[in-house]
Amino acid sequence: MHDHLSEARERRAGLRDAIGNVERAMAGPAGSRFEPWGKELARELDELGEALERHIASTEAPGGLLDDILHEEPRLARRVHLVREDHETLRHRLAEARAALPHSADDVRVARDRVVDLLEAVVRHRHMGSDLVYEAYNVDMEAGD
Repeated sequence: MHDHLSEARERRAGLRDAIGNVERAMAGPAGSRFEPWGKELARELDELGEALERHIASTEAPGGLLDDILHEEPRLARRVHLVREDHETLRHRLAEARAALPHSADDVRVARDRVVDLLEAVVRHRHMGSDLVYEAYNVDMEAGD
């Protein structure tokens, strides 16, 4: 279990950093410079996507954190299922954000809206995971060992 928790903490930190980088890229001025703004945002979305895939692969791996929770606390099966479903939601939101990257200055607002939707979903997912781990192990995911 502790190896899974250490790995999950590492992935959470990577997601947190990637969220911050996307937010910084998105917060920059766009307007007439929508092309460089969009390229920078695309790079940061790619990094967030990679961090997300590492998180999903780690937690959903056979014998990984979610399997461990199911083994230790079968009563949490429904919540584990919801976390797994949420992974697909996050992939979908990421695809929507990438698809909304601007092709003109008029597209910037929609791009920002899709990215905000994505970031909100990732933050909510992190909270869901933290609550699940606490319920299973009585361990705060944000606290260090």
